[in-house]
Amino acid sequence: MRVACNSECVRFDAIVNPSSNQPDVIVVGAGVIGLVTALRLQSQGLAVEIWTREESEQTTSAVAGAIWYPFLAEPRERVAAWGEFTFHRLRELAGDPDTGVHMRSVIEVFDDDEPDLWWARGVPGLVRLTTAELPVGYRAGVRVDVPVCEVPVHMPWLVRCLRERGVRFVHREVVSFEEPLAAARMVVNCCGLGARELCDDSELQAVRGQVIRLKGAQMSEAWIDDTGDGPCYLVPRADGLVIGGTAQIGDERLAVDDSDSEAILKRAMDVFPQLRDAEVIARSVGLRPCRSSVRLECEQRPDGRRLVHNYGHGGSGYTLAWGCAEDVASLLTS
Repeated sequence: MRVACNSECVRFDAIVNPSSNQPDVIVVGAGVIGLVTALRLQSQGLAVEIWTREESEQTTSAVAGAIWYPFLAEPRERVAAWGEFTFHRLRELAGDPDTGVHMRSVIEVFDDDEPDLWWARGVPGLVRLTTAELPVGYRAGVRVDVPVCEVPVHMPWLVRCLRERGVRFVHREVVSFEEPLAAARMVVNCCGLGARELCDDSELQAVRGQVIRLKGAQMSEAWIDDTGDGPCYLVPRADGLVIGGTAQIGDERLAVDDSDSEAILKRAMDVFPQLRDAEVIARSVGLRPCRSSVRLECEQRPDGRRLVHNYGHGGSGYTLAWGCAEDVASLLTS
């Protein structure tokens, strides 16, 4: 077992019984929401399986900028609570470089004098910036240190920790929740956009996000600007500078769009012209699962079986994962 995983796993008290063939709970979905939920449930002493159609590196989570920041997720009160819990959990993980989590200074800019900083509850060290400290055209800004997950490191770390703790991955497509409920008394739906068909949830829709990764671009801070036609964010990571993006509601195209790429780069370079010398090394698309509110609730069956829904996190998977997993654990162990 790797030391990196040990430093995390020693926080948990319970150990799965390796002789148990019947899982206590099946988590459906292997994006960041599913992985973190499975890890939290395993820490309760539950025998956990993850059923997934695709590998974790093929999910929307794998192409995310993965900076802590609530985006396209409601309702605000619950999102703020989940986000605060996740913030502090990720900050703990940032103490171990093998987790792929680190703290990064980020500036968010606004086009009004009194921005609504509802997301900042419980986030320490926020500093308001003066207009003199901002590029021309912005009327307010804040600087704060937030967690950033280096996706190529963090996702494999989660998978490794789960495997080393006895969690089994089953690669199969689920067409009905009756399938996992026949194999375990508790099931957690972390299917993201796939829940639309499985739950007949017509409210759930895709919001397309396209990002670009640059090589040779030096930035000391991340940047978030949601004042224009599309979101503009820049996240420095070890594997390059991630620049986004788009938020195209109902658009399910997975192919990279050249015109979107041009618009993304233009918005970034208008503020940071030094990026013109950087090299584009990757372009990716992901479909965020969005609805009017995150669905986190339990369906209790007459025979005592439980189906917990944990989906619809929009662009906030990494921001809410640990807080939502805590609520899932409460629903299944109370």
